[in-house]
Amino acid sequence: MSITYQEYRDRVQYKGKNKREYVNNKVRESIDSLINDSQYGFTIKVDGKEHDVAILSTKSTQDYEKANIIAYNEVGLDRGTIFQWNDENWIILQKMFRPEQPGFNGYAYRCTGELKWIDKNGKLQTRPGYISSGRTTNSLTYTPDINYKFDNILLHDTDWSMIAAIQQDLTLHEEMRFIIKGRAYRVTNIDNVSIDHVSILSMVDDKVTDDDYVNLEEGGWGIANFYSEGYKISCPVQEPIHLYGGDIKDVPILVTLHGVSTNENVIFESADNSIVEISGSKMIGRGIGTTTITCQLEKNKLIKKDIEVFVQEEHMEDTEEIYIEGPDFIEWNNSATYKLSNEADAEFEVEWFSKIKHDMPIFTNNSVTIKIKDKYSGDIKITTNTNGQIIEKTVYIKTI
Repeated sequence: MSITYQEYRDRVQYKGKNKREYVNNKVRESIDSLINDSQYGFTIKVDGKEHDVAILSTKSTQDYEKANIIAYNEVGLDRGTIFQWNDENWIILQKMFRPEQPGFNGYAYRCTGELKWIDKNGKLQTRPGYISSGRTTNSLTYTPDINYKFDNILLHDTDWSMIAAIQQDLTLHEEMRFIIKGRAYRVTNIDNVSIDHVSILSMVDDKVTDDDYVNLEEGGWGIANFYSEGYKISCPVQEPIHLYGGDIKDVPILVTLHGVSTNENVIFESADNSIVEISGSKMIGRGIGTTTITCQLEKNKLIKKDIEVFVQEEHMEDTEEIYIEGPDFIEWNNSATYKLSNEADAEFEVEWFSKIKHDMPIFTNNSVTIKIKDKYSGDIKITTNTNGQIIEKTVYIKTI
């Protein structure tokens, strides 16, 4: 049977000019069929953009933790890619090695949680990932091979109790701590080599401390070293703050980063606008009563401070709120100077609550300078008496 030239060209273009093109066209045809003409076609989101892919059911997905994903190369999937499917995050940890083929074929794991920490700039970092306990699973033993089978990963620590696979982050380091399901874990090893674009963290049990933030309303996920590492908002004057009807004053707050005063945008909100109204960073006394002003760091709303405010009717002679200025923390082998906020003359006393090693404080007519040595941590209290008012400040000594 003879065919036209056009039919011949169409057939060549469909089957390919050679065996490689023919195989690629067949693969593309199979992907088209899986995505568009079968029950395996789904829509995922990658970096906010929707893409049509095929997600195949396998025996491994009965526990809803692992899925075989097939997509066009144009989607841009690779190891370490995070995508959203069924309102959950998934991370790709395996990629089948098939060079120069028009599609991606790999395995994704459901992200079972998020690791959160405060970076060196005081900013909250969050990474979704596959997080699993060594006590309850045997799926994470690993010997690298050409397919990077995550089911066969050999970890460097044999006594790990928790493992996390997240999108690669080279800022992570050993000895970091994370809060997972109400418990604390310490990183003992980070593998940035075995799986491209993925960091594998092996961790051991640690203790939750008062410095850790645990959110019980979110299943016990939290942030380790939340209060001492990163930003802190404090009120440098005695609470409750007293206002009179019609008073307009700055909300008295102090923002510190690693114990050092810093300028950051803070959002203020009054619990009752009929008592205290907020206008920018100002508080306005409106009605008699007591309410709370919530102060939140704009770039990390988990950093916050509630300040109690009392408004009374009569406007008496205005008095200035006075407090001790200076950092909340002093690191080993460092010094800090403290004085009154109005820079008035004052005699300071320093009380040491532990075996902190230090030089003799240097006193002037309106300040005191404290120099800390090393070896011990703890806290000290600075006190002064001005016009019959006792003013105190607690300073914490921390390791470098």
